[in-house]
Amino acid sequence: MEITSKEILFPHGYFFKQSPVHKTKKIDRDQISEINLNTYPPSLVYHHNEIIFLRDESKEELEIFAKNNSIPVVDRFDIWEHINRPFLDTEFEEYEKSMSIQQLDENGISKSELNRIRIKAGKTMCINFLVWEWIYLGLFDYLSWTWLYKKKYWWAMDVGLRNYKNKSNIS
Repeated sequence: MEITSKEILFPHGYFFKQSPVHKTKKIDRDQISEINLNTYPPSLVYHHNEIIFLRDESKEELEIFAKNNSIPVVDRFDIWEHINRPFLDTEFEEYEKSMSIQQLDENGISKSELNRIRIKAGKTMCINFLVWEWIYLGLFDYLSWTWLYKKKYWWAMDVGLRNYKNKSNIS
């Protein structure tokens, strides 16, 4: 990945072949609506409908790129981090579990939908138990570990962007 003054380039293609960015190999600053440095790896919202992941070591460069191009740097609630919490190699107190479920509900994922998503994602996450983390598992982990096809990719994007405020502005 390379960050220039006006675009982000992926000379070898983007991580996930299901993304249009894999073929175009670039994202213009005008196609980015927000950058989130608190996901792992850092991410941006592309064309209001896709979360694109960037190298972790690029945080400082991304902050400068965002500032120079008037792109908001946000700390939007990470839906997939909370969906994947049961798959962490960590014990959570009951109040932490309840708080996470409440936060997911406030961000567009009802308890019944959460159960369905965890069942669907759980198959992938459990198969990969040998590489489980104890601090963070997010959308990038799920996408990297699952048998990924186009419909599943866009389903995961829809879930991850459920709390994205400008989603109604899709053109």
